[in-house]
Amino acid sequence: MTLERLDVGGDDDVLEVGFGGGGLLAMLLRATSGTVAGVDPAGAMVKRAQRRFRREPRLRLHRGSVEALPFEDKRFDRACSVNNIYFWPDPPAALRELARVLREGGRLAVCFEPPEELRKWPGHRFGFRLVDEAEVRQLMEEAGFARISHAEGRGRMPDRFLCLTGERARAEARP
Repeated sequence: MTLERLDVGGDDDVLEVGFGGGGLLAMLLRATSGTVAGVDPAGAMVKRAQRRFRREPRLRLHRGSVEALPFEDKRFDRACSVNNIYFWPDPPAALRELARVLREGGRLAVCFEPPEELRKWPGHRFGFRLVDEAEVRQLMEEAGFARISHAEGRGRMPDRFLCLTGERARAEARP
């Protein structure tokens, strides 16, 4: 669903935050001829992805935080984060940082399990910050995203997940 919601194609430059095992990175590489970048806070995940994609010259991997992305302003056409927002120490700062690295009109997809789904799994008590759709939507708006839309998906686990997609507003339209 994330790839579909991002509408990646052509030579789009794409960023994934919190890429984990790299499954979505592989799909992004197939979907665009542009640069694909990934940032993950876990050194083990970065090393794993470096081994997995060692022959992929268009991929740039970095260990780092979503609140301090190692890229210049307006670097990407698309950005995404799947099942990571729960761990961001400062979600407002993270979304402002994602807005900073996206070009005007660039698209962001934030996918997550709503609280009622995460509560079905006992592990949610260990380091997860539960967020609901209204909170994520408000944070995206405050960070300068417009035309925010909602999509809902179903899977094996969770039963239901959400994906909010927004466009980085033009500078003169930002609050």
